[in-house]
Amino acid sequence: MKKIGVFISSVQSEFAKERHALYEYLLSDALLGRFFEPFIFENIPATDQRADRVYPDEVRRCDIYIGLFGKEYGYEDKKGISPTEREFDHAGLHHKTRLVFLSNHKASERHPKESIIG
Repeated sequence: MKKIGVFISSVQSEFAKERHALYEYLLSDALLGRFFEPFIFENIPATDQRADRVYPDEVRRCDIYIGLFGKEYGYEDKKGISPTEREFDHAGLHHKTRLVFLSNHKASERHPKESIIG
């Protein structure tokens, strides 16, 4: 049986403990570990590949995208877009199930690009 791939996304520095805890929980739980294969960038070996070249393949391979969003938006590339936003968009482009969890910070505490519109 093929395990269900889970891509865990967030600003790494903001949710380092939560990312690791979620990853470990999905792997070590007796039931969940039989069905899910989580992915976080921290666990890939150091290579000469840039993260922005690795994540599209990993997002395509996953079945579920989990986004942990808080105060920080993260590093912005030349176009002003963070890796976390690119991962989220890429998951949508490939019709992945996206589960998003928001911290309970006030809007005034969040980076402007982390604001919820609508």
